[in-house]
Formats: sequence, structure tokens, C-alpha cells
Amino acid sequence: MKRTLMLILASAVAVAICSPAFAADAAKMKTGKSRYLVIAPHTAEQCMAAMENIDKADAKALAKWDFGCKDNDHTGYLIVMAASADEALKNVPESDRGTAKAVKLSKFTAAELKAAHASMESMQKPAESTDKK
Repeated sequence: MKRTLMLILASAVAVAICSPAFAADAAKMKTGKSRYLVIAPHTAEQCMAAMENIDKADAKALAKWDFGCKDNDHTGYLIVMAASADEALKNVPESDRGTAKAVKLSKFTAAELKAAHASMESMQKPAESTDKK
């Protein structure tokens, strides 16, 4: 009985830990889309025009963007769900799209992070030489 209870408890903990990652993967599979960070830089001189271009394209779009302009980082940032980087970039007005980029975002579980570190460490270890002097 005690062993069964421990197994049930361990299973519940595993589900609780893994659920957010599985939920994100399930949403991605359901829609065929991934999260992208759209980065649209502009100069201080282009600042007002860049924001106006976004507002002209879609009056509600401006509220979805975050800007670093008040901290002297003249860049617009937007997180969107899209099927590709090209689709994500369609959120940037065509006149500003030339300098913009879209970065696909990923989340990692602690187990995935540990596995990635182990993989990197094994690749970095020099092969042992068979030559003995």
C-alpha cells in the first residue's frame, strides 16, 4: 500500500512538473504555430514614424508592441504566434521590415537543460590519445 501511494505521488509530481511543457507543445501541434520574438530596430530620428507606421497598419497593433525608446533603445519588440519567421515579420510595416528580424522562442524543462549541458560537456572533452610516451 505504501509503495503504491509513493508511486501515485511520484507520478502526480512528474505530471505537475511536465504539464507546462506539454501544454505548450500541444498548443503548437494544434495550431502549427510557434512563438516568435519580432525585433524591429529604428533610429531616434525614425522613432515617431516607426510607431505611426504600426498604428496605420492596424489601430490595435500598437498596443501589442513594447518599445525601448524611453531607455534610448530604439527598438520595437513583439511576441506573436506564427507558422514561420516570415509570417511573424508580417506584423512589421513593410517600410520597416528590412531591418527587423524574428526569433523563434523555446522553453526548456530542467531535464532538457541538464541533458543539453551533458551533451555539450561530452562534445568538449578532448579525445584521449592512444599514443603513450
